[in-house]
Amino acid sequence: MTGQLVRERAAGARTQAKSGFRIDIQALRAVAVMGVVLFHLWPGLVPGGYVGVDVFFVVSGFLITAHLDREIQASGTVRLARFWARRVRRLLPAALTVLAVTALATFLLVPQSFWAQHFREIAASALYVENWTLAADAVDYLNAENAASSAQHYWSLSVEEQFYVIWPLLLLFAVGIARRVRRSPALALRVALIVVGVASLAASVVVTAVDPAPAYFVTYTRAWEFAAGGLLALSPLARREPSRGAATLLRGVGWLLVLGTTIGYSSDLPFPGWIALVPVLGTLAVIAAGPTPTSRFDARLVGAAPVQYLGTVSYSLYLWHWPLVVLAPFVVSWSEPWLGLVLLVLGVLLAHATQRWIENPVRFHPTLTHSTGRSVAFAAVGMAVVVALAGSGMIIAQRSADASVAQAEEIVSQGQACFGADATLGDPASCPNPELDGVLLPEPAGRLEDTSGAYSCYLSEPVDAPKVCTIGAEDPTARIALVGDSHAAMLIPALKPHLEKLGWAIDLYVSRGGMLAAPSGSDDMDEYRRTLISELRDGGYDLVLATARRSPEVTHGQDPSLPLIAEALRAVADSGAQVVALSDNPYLSESADACIAAAEDLTSAKSCEMTRDEALAFSDPLPAAVEAAGAGVHLVDLTTAYCDDDRCPLVVGNVVVYRDRHHITATFARTLGPFLAREIDRMLADPATAG
Repeated sequence: MTGQLVRERAAGARTQAKSGFRIDIQALRAVAVMGVVLFHLWPGLVPGGYVGVDVFFVVSGFLITAHLDREIQASGTVRLARFWARRVRRLLPAALTVLAVTALATFLLVPQSFWAQHFREIAASALYVENWTLAADAVDYLNAENAASSAQHYWSLSVEEQFYVIWPLLLLFAVGIARRVRRSPALALRVALIVVGVASLAASVVVTAVDPAPAYFVTYTRAWEFAAGGLLALSPLARREPSRGAATLLRGVGWLLVLGTTIGYSSDLPFPGWIALVPVLGTLAVIAAGPTPTSRFDARLVGAAPVQYLGTVSYSLYLWHWPLVVLAPFVVSWSEPWLGLVLLVLGVLLAHATQRWIENPVRFHPTLTHSTGRSVAFAAVGMAVVVALAGSGMIIAQRSADASVAQAEEIVSQGQACFGADATLGDPASCPNPELDGVLLPEPAGRLEDTSGAYSCYLSEPVDAPKVCTIGAEDPTARIALVGDSHAAMLIPALKPHLEKLGWAIDLYVSRGGMLAAPSGSDDMDEYRRTLISELRDGGYDLVLATARRSPEVTHGQDPSLPLIAEALRAVADSGAQVVALSDNPYLSESADACIAAAEDLTSAKSCEMTRDEALAFSDPLPAAVEAAGAGVHLVDLTTAYCDDDRCPLVVGNVVVYRDRHHITATFARTLGPFLAREIDRMLADPATAG
C-alpha cells in the first residue's frame, strides 16, 4: 500500500513539476510560514522559527532565477515591464489590502502615542523600504527600543521586492557582458551569482558580528540567500532529478537542517551571519532532491493536503498573522491562554479569504493581465491609498504632539506651582494647584516627541574623540562639564533655561554609553575614554556633572562598570574640579510603559505606577562609584522627585515623567531644573552643602 501511494504521488509530482508546480516547494513554504507564525505566537515552542524567512528567500531565488533563465534562453532577453507587472499582480493586491486594513485598525485600536511609529512603518511597507526603515531605527538611539509595529514583518517583503527589481537587471547585465566578450551567457549568469553570493555572505558575516541589529534587515546581508537559490536553479540538479537513493538522502538531510534550526536555534543567536548557512543549505537540499516522492515521509507528509494547503496560503498567512499578534493585546490580554490559538485560526481564515477573493482574482483578471500599464497603475493607486492613510495618521499624531509640547513649555515658563517635580520637591503648601485641574502634559501621544533638542549634541557612535558643544553664558562665572549618556542629555532642557541668569557655561560631553566605562573594551572606545578623561582633567572646569543610566543587566547587584566609573571620577577630581554624580532616574517595567502609553486622560494616567522596588530594581552604578572614588566626588540624589517611600507614579504634578522606559520627558526635566541648578550652585559654593 505504501509503495502504491509513493508511486501515485510520484506520478502526480512529475505532472505538476512539468507545469511549474512542485509539492516539495509548497511544503517548504508551509513549514517556513508555520515556523514564523508559531515563533511569533509561542516563541518558546519554536525558538528558531524566524529561519522561515530564509527558507522563503532561497525558494524565491530558485524560482525567479529559473523563470528568468528560461526567458533568456528562449528570447535572449527579459521583458522587464512584463516581469515586474506579473510580480505586481502576484504580490501587491494582498499586501496592500492587509496594510490598508491594518491602518484602519490602528486608527480604531491603537493608542495615539503609538501612531507615529505604526503609520510611518505602514507607509514604508507600502513603498517596500521597511527593511531600511528598521535598520535605521536599529542604529538610531531614540528609536532603537521602539515596540514592534503592526507592519514590521514587511521588512522581509521589502527585501523580496528589492530582489525582484534588481535581479533581472543583474542577469541582463551579466548576459550583456558575456556577449561583448563572446563568452557563454550561462557561464556569465553563474559567475554573476557567485560574485554576488560570496560578497553578500562575507558582508553578512562581518556586519552581523560588528553591528547585528541593522544586519538583520539590510538587503546586502540577505542577497546571498537569493543567490544560493539562483545558483541551484542554474545547476544541472535543476534539470534532472537525482537517483532515488541520492534524492532520499538529500531530502532527509535537508528537512533535518530546516526543521532542526527551526526548533534548535534561538533569538539570542547573532543572525543572519554564517549560521544562516544551515537552514539555507537545508532548503537547497530539499529542492535539489526534486519533486518526486521517494519515501513514505514524502508521500504521506510532504504531499499531505493540509501541508499543501498551508503552502498555498502561506503568503497571505504571513501577511495577516503579525498585525493580529500586535493589535490583539490592545483588545484582550495576552494572559488569556486561548488567545494564541484564536489568532492562529483567524489568521488562516483571513489568509484563505484573501487568497481566494483578492490574490487570485486580481492576479488573473483579464483587464490587468492584458495590460502592463494597467498593472503598474493599479499598484501605484493602491500604494498611494495606503500611504495617504498612513500619512493622515502621522499628521494627526504630530499635530497633537506639537500642541501638547507647546502647552507644556508655556506652563513651565510661567512657573506654575505644583507642576511636575515641584509637586514632590517644592513647597507642599502650594499643592494641589486648581489651575492645573485636568491638565496632563505632555499628553501620552506626545511624550516620544518631548525631547526639546536634548540630543542635538549627542554622539551616537563615539570613535576616537568626544564631540563638545557649549551652552550658556558667553562670559561665565563658572565653567561646568556635563558628561554621560542619553540620560545626561535629558538634563540639558533642565539646566539650559537657568544658565544665563546663573552665569554658567556648560560643555556637553554626551554620547552613547557615556564612555566613562567604555563597556565594550574595544580599541575605539578605550581611546575615546582616555581622551574624554584627559579633556575633563585639563579643561579647567569648576565642576563636572556626571550621570549614567541604570544597568538592565544588573538587578540589585554590583555593576561591572563600577570600578571604571570610579576610576574616571577619581581622575577628574584629582585635577581640582568639583565632581558631582547625579543618581539616575527609575526604569519603567514593560507593563508600566504600556499603561502610560495607553492612557487617554489624567485619571487613567494617574493609575499607572510601580512599586519603589520595581522602579529601582536595576543597578545604578553611581552611588557606589562615588563612594569608591573618595574625597572630592559627591552624589546628588533626586530620587524623591520620582518616588515616595513605597510607590513611583508615572505622572508627577500633572506631568508625564517618562518619554520611554528609561528617559524622562523634557517637560519633567524642565520642572526638575530649578532643583538641580540649586544643588549645583550649592556645590560650587560649598561642596559640604550638596545633596
